[in-house]
Amino acid sequence: MGLGAWALSGPGGDDKPKGGGATDNAQTSAPPKPTVAKLTPQGIFQAERPAGPGHGDGTIGKNLPSVIDGRPSGDWETQSYYDADFGRLSKGLGVLLDMGKPVKVANVKIYAPVSGGVLQVRVGDSKSPTDLKRVGEQTPNGGEVTVAANPQVSGRYVLVWFTKLPGGPFKGRLGEVAVYGAAADHVPAGGRCEL
Repeated sequence: MGLGAWALSGPGGDDKPKGGGATDNAQTSAPPKPTVAKLTPQGIFQAERPAGPGHGDGTIGKNLPSVIDGRPSGDWETQSYYDADFGRLSKGLGVLLDMGKPVKVANVKIYAPVSGGVLQVRVGDSKSPTDLKRVGEQTPNGGEVTVAANPQVSGRYVLVWFTKLPGGPFKGRLGEVAVYGAAADHVPAGGRCEL
């Protein structure tokens, strides 16, 4: 009888599964995080949303390439206005980056050499500001601010524009815009091309 009890409790009597059991690393490891890198725009355009017909800011088309040249010393600017709301002549002024193909945007870093106002970022597949998805906004601090896309958003175009101007004088200025993300998984249909 003692021999029978020993046989039941001895080595080989345990019920542990063979092959490592629940410590299988293939099933418990987290999926790899997508790589985020600085993306290179293929073009840049002025972006404007007039509040009424007949208004155009002739200054915003100048020095556009300086915003994506890799140096924060760019000298893009709007004309001066009477107040932070563009003298009620416009609802937004800024730059539209053409990434050349749909990309997944993780964040946009903006260097603005003046403090105040509101900078907004939109992303999508149309050149029309109203058709782009609002990602977020920041108040410029005289240096670099980051607008994060959470969750990431896909599109070919990235709009960075002032929806309110900094004061004294009421003028928007940008030194550099850098888009970070990755190539999009799919190619959505293109949108309208008008601003």
